[in-house]
Amino acid sequence: MQQNSIPSFDTWTSFFLLVSSLGFFLAAILSLNKSNRSNNLPIILLILGFSFVLVQYVLYWTNYGSIYPYLYFFDSSWYLAFGPLLYIYIAKFYSKTFKIRWFHFLPAIISFMLNGYYFAKSNGFQELGDYKGDILFSLFGSLRSPWIAALSLIIYLITTKDFISLQKSDENSQYEVTRKKWTNLLLKLFSVFSISYISYYVLVKFPFFNSHWDYAISFSMTISIYTIGYVVYKEPSIFNGELLSKLFLKETNGQELTSATKDEFYNTLLSYIKNNKPYLDNNLRLVHLADKTGFSTHILSKLINEKAHKNFNQFINEYRLEEARKLLIDDDSISIKTIYFDVGFNNKATFNNAFKNKYKCTPSEYKKRHLMVQDR
Repeated sequence: MQQNSIPSFDTWTSFFLLVSSLGFFLAAILSLNKSNRSNNLPIILLILGFSFVLVQYVLYWTNYGSIYPYLYFFDSSWYLAFGPLLYIYIAKFYSKTFKIRWFHFLPAIISFMLNGYYFAKSNGFQELGDYKGDILFSLFGSLRSPWIAALSLIIYLITTKDFISLQKSDENSQYEVTRKKWTNLLLKLFSVFSISYISYYVLVKFPFFNSHWDYAISFSMTISIYTIGYVVYKEPSIFNGELLSKLFLKETNGQELTSATKDEFYNTLLSYIKNNKPYLDNNLRLVHLADKTGFSTHILSKLINEKAHKNFNQFINEYRLEEARKLLIDDDSISIKTIYFDVGFNNKATFNNAFKNKYKCTPSEYKKRHLMVQDR
């Protein structure tokens, strides 16, 4: 990262110092949620680690790092941990009991240990040249290479994608649709973070590179990581570290869905009904539609009541009546009995009453009116 010759803060470095403090605050807020703390731990560590890295960048940019060499937060070690943290977080979307194996964090652990060892021995890395003959120094230098961290980020992006592709699931269920949406968002944000990190070490070799490029790259990395944390905080009922099936299979444990989430779920419900026409099933019940869409009966009933302002039967009958109306117009030879059964009603009386309430006439009268209009 670019460095000033005289220790000082400017607008950009002051901004990044403030942003880093927001990262610490966001990590603290997520930690206060006891029910989801263990689920969100990988993201808490991801935000916390990057906030430390950002402070280290600020110290470097302002040249205060040379004055206070012990204010150092092992950025190379954190970058080696970010990939495994992403992997374990997303894996919990698919398996509540998933546990990442210890060797995934081994490079980061060794890096932290070696960084701490030489940091202490070399007076904050100021006398690092005195230890180049050490047996461990080659390993220490290799793990501090930005390209090792870049390779780790790429490997875990690929590993996570492969893990997701190997999971067998019903792609039409609301559970899978929502899970896929959030995992894709995570991967996109982390991809931006990784590309930004790598781009620095590519662009820094060109003569046009200056501190403004450095700040822009760091800003994109910051936005990527903090956006993940913000979404985790903003949508706890969905994005709680494993996409708990409780949201769909049980009630939401007192957590109220946001307006945006309700709109999204309701639109998904409407899309499913339009594409699959479940209302044509004469035995359709709330629990059946809930099973097909992946929602709990509680959530489904609440969505219909709040968004359609109808109960379940009224909501489904609206679709049945519209289907019946189309059949009455499209096919003159089809009988009323055939129509009401084909669109999901089980008896003629219920069909006639519902049709008359909506269209202010019986199905037979509606059909006659249509024929009269056609004859004119």
